[in-house]
This record gives sequence, structure tokens and C-alpha cells, in this order.
Amino acid sequence: MKNYLTVDVGGTAIKYALMSEEAEILEKGEVPTPMEGLEVYLDTLTSLYKKYEGKVEAFVMSAPGRIDSKTGYFFTSGALGYVDRTDLGALMKERIPVPFAAENDAKAAALAELWKGSMKGIHTGTVITLGTAIGGAIIIDGKLYRGNTFASGEYSNICMDWMEPLKPHSAWYRAGSVTVLCLEYAEMAGLDPTKVNGRMLFEAANNGEEKANAALRQYCYRMAGGIFSLQVILDVERVAIGGGISKQPLLMKYMNEEMDHIMEAKSPSPVSRPEIVSCTFGNDANMIGALYHYLYELEGKDK
Repeated sequence: MKNYLTVDVGGTAIKYALMSEEAEILEKGEVPTPMEGLEVYLDTLTSLYKKYEGKVEAFVMSAPGRIDSKTGYFFTSGALGYVDRTDLGALMKERIPVPFAAENDAKAAALAELWKGSMKGIHTGTVITLGTAIGGAIIIDGKLYRGNTFASGEYSNICMDWMEPLKPHSAWYRAGSVTVLCLEYAEMAGLDPTKVNGRMLFEAANNGEEKANAALRQYCYRMAGGIFSLQVILDVERVAIGGGISKQPLLMKYMNEEMDHIMEAKSPSPVSRPEIVSCTFGNDANMIGALYHYLYELEGKDK
């Protein structure tokens, strides 16, 4: 049985797993994401490979940023600015004797859903991941659409106010960020914003706390509005919501209710109502999608 080292780079931790070619996780762990610079980053990645040297067929990665998924070149890298404009694929090839592949994290999550999750068998769809910002990926004709420069689905940058397109508050991440949701709840409830997190908010909302529910309802209204705008352009069958909060039934309930309200209010519109579901995979989605990218898109493995 062939095994693979799969890695998901985040802002605070690098998650890794030893995974079979059917995405069965055999072992997993995480290490802190280095902030010192590119050399320490490369050393960290290399040390993860050495942990499984001789046991894996390839090293596959999910990471933030605009990435050439064919070569592993990073045009941008999210919070890890020291990886910007870096041919990580070439640098890793110098350090490890097995193939290396990299894919954008939101696109990797979509590939996982397309392979074995909520997007399996779907012709057209989009995945929206909710966190500090908004990640996205588009599926057309049953395949991931990356765009002309690998930048499709960068939903955080969608402008919500065409009258003020250059203002930071105009970007959709301001409406869809979980951080902003928590700050709004803190303000409504008179709480210390530094002590409010998503877990606290949903615990309060699920217990019927009025202000937590009001903040969540307002958030879902904005998200549904954004989804409606995407639907005008994409006309997809299904929207899958990812990120930690997507496993909260109350979030999905409110988001679908708000989508229904918008569709009813826009009843003369030719825009169809997409199905809105939660992503199947949680924290392992990006690693699973990175494996899919390598096996089926780069290596051409038969499905």
C-alpha cells in the first residue's frame, strides 16, 4: 500500500498526516508554523519529510496564497510573507528525493469535497470557507476552476460597496469574518472582545441567548446576501460551507433561512436558489484535497 505525507500550513500551526492513497489517516500531528523566515520554514518542512523518509511516495501540501498548482510556485502566501514570490517546488526538490506538490488551502478543501464529500457528483458548485477571512473555490463541469492566474475564488476581496471600492470595509471578509462576528457579539452583549470566541458565541446562541442569536442572524443575512451575488454570476447547484463554524447546525439553519428570505424578496429574479450545505470534512479537508490534487491532477491516477 502506498502512503503519502500530507501537510496543511496554517498561520499558527502546520498540520501533517501520514495518509494512504484512499485518504485514510494513519498518523497525524502538528508543529508550530515558523515566523523567522524562509530558511527556517524550509527546515521545518524538510524535518517533517525526514520523519517519514522511505515510507512515503510524495510530499503534498495545502497552504494559503496564490499558488501555481502545477509547479509549486508561490506568488503570494497569505500571512507568511516570506514565501511570496518563491518557487517552493524547486526548493523542496533540492531537499527531498520524492515528488512535492502544493495547492491553495481553499481549493484543496474543495477538492476533498469533490472527491469524497459534499461536492461528489456535483456539476457546478462553490465551496466557501469561513475563518479569519473568506476562502473560496469554484467547481465547473465537475472540476476545480483555478482561473487565469490561479486566483479564482478569492472571495475575501469581493467588493460590497461599489461607491467605496478602495475602503477596507468594502471587502466581503469584513462581513464574513468569524473574527468580526465575535467582535459584533461582544459589542452587542457588552463583553470584553478579547475574551469572546466562536465557541463562546455558539454556546450562548444554542442556549437561546438573545444577543448571540441576533449577532449570528445578522452575520448569516450578510453571508446569504453574498451567496446570492455569487449565484447571479455562477448559477451553481450547491454551495458548501467550510471552516470550523460550519459544523454548527444553528449556523446552517440561519443561513438557509436568510437565503430563503432573500430569494422570496427577489422573486422576479431569474436567479435560482442554490442548495446550501455544510462541508463533509473538517480540519483534515485541506490535506485530503492536497492528496487528491497530486494523485488525480498531477499523476493522472484513474478514478
